[in-house]
Amino acid sequence: MAAVSPAAIVAGYLAVLAAGVVLTVAGRTRPDAVAPLGEVLDVGMASRGLRFVVLTYWWWLGWHVLAGPTII
Repeated sequence: MAAVSPAAIVAGYLAVLAAGVVLTVAGRTRPDAVAPLGEVLDVGMASRGLRFVVLTYWWWLGWHVLAGPTII
C-alpha cells in the first residue's frame, strides 16, 4: 500500500473545513434549504441513542488519536 503524503492529508483536512464553512454559511443564509447546525444538533441530541454514539465517538477519538502512544 502506498504511503499518503502529508500534503494530501492536510489538503483533506482543509477540504473538510471548507465544506463545513460552506454548509454553515448556507444554513444561515438559506435555512429553508439547509438546516443550520444548531437545529441539527437540537434534533440529534434529543435522541438518547445518538447521544451515546457521540459520547462513544469522542471517547474513541481521545483514546486513539488525541492521547498519543501510551507505551514508551
